[in-house]
Amino acid sequence: MERRVVVKKYGGTSVGSIERIEAVAERLFNDCKAGQIPIVVVSAMSGETNRLIALAQQVDPLYRGPAYDLLIASGEQVSVGLVSMALEKRGIKTQPLLAFQLGIETDSVYSKARIKNIRTKELQRLIDQGIVPIVAGFQGVDEFSNVTTLGRGGSDTTALALAAAIHASECEIYTDVPAVFSADPRLVPKAREIQKLSFDEMMEMASLGSKVLHIRSVEMGAKYNVRIHLRSTFEIREGTWIIPEGEIMEQAVVSSVTHDPVTYVFKLFPIPPETSFLSRLFTQLADKGVVVDIITQSQSEAGQRLAFSVTQEDYPLAESVLQALLPKDKLTKEVMSKVSKISVVGVGMRNHPGVAARFFSVLAENNIQVHLVTTSEIKISAVIDEANLTIAAQALHQAFDLDRN
Repeated sequence: MERRVVVKKYGGTSVGSIERIEAVAERLFNDCKAGQIPIVVVSAMSGETNRLIALAQQVDPLYRGPAYDLLIASGEQVSVGLVSMALEKRGIKTQPLLAFQLGIETDSVYSKARIKNIRTKELQRLIDQGIVPIVAGFQGVDEFSNVTTLGRGGSDTTALALAAAIHASECEIYTDVPAVFSADPRLVPKAREIQKLSFDEMMEMASLGSKVLHIRSVEMGAKYNVRIHLRSTFEIREGTWIIPEGEIMEQAVVSSVTHDPVTYVFKLFPIPPETSFLSRLFTQLADKGVVVDIITQSQSEAGQRLAFSVTQEDYPLAESVLQALLPKDKLTKEVMSKVSKISVVGVGMRNHPGVAARFFSVLAENNIQVHLVTTSEIKISAVIDEANLTIAAQALHQAFDLDRN
């Protein structure tokens, strides 16, 4: 029987207790007996990374450097050891591996590093010998031998990078949800499971607040044509396939309603008219690893106004950049908090007019004020008051015929 190599990633809830680790080991044991050679990527136990980040914030909430990444990467080491032990107990030979042992090379953007290369020689040696690699997700090593981390959800990216490195056609991501849903079921009770999504749709959803997959993992899947199968750790069944757009026969106009519950909007006035100010601002934000989402600029007789939004995670870093850059005596800064981002996503939007009209009509009918807007070929996003998030999500989900039948 030919043995098939399959990369499998298990998230924090999947390995959140000894009982769950034993269940994962049993599932992997059965996969091995069925003829697979798993390459296993594991996250830290659920809650552990948050605990480590909280410790770092008590010392210095703004620090991002080698010590920070070394600290928050430590949770994965525990998971690697425990999963390896649980499989060895079942007679499966394993090799526990941290990122530096395997050779996952990254840049030096701490807390949001990007993978530059993976040395596959050691991985191939283990596969050839029938040894199951148990790999720490979320982490890498830079050219100075410092431990780096890939950002929240980065174990997904580790798994897709390994799959791409060994030229696998697919990668399995195991999590605590059975599939990708048309909306967050906690917000929209009528949300339904989606069987297939295109890479583009999933990338938009991930960038707009959906936490089910790390956006860079989807980008990597699309780049290297690695199909992603998101599955439940706790059920043996199909989940959602993330695949090339051409493999989806019928494409809905809107596939999902996605939200980010906590968004921050910076408003600056009056900004200098020279483009050099915008260049300095957004270059410094990028150097800090801040992802800027929506940007708007307007002109009045009193001067130019600028507004842009960032995630909750990036807010402290963005605030520190602005404090250092802005001339305090000439420019006012306002921060909008208690706002959320609501979005609709679907590749069918490319060929169907009227989506924007329906989107804004639904918000208007529910007396929901829009603060900022951004669009692409396959998405429309609006920043609204967080108090209106639930009604907006449910109303849009119904308006675009996504409710369960």
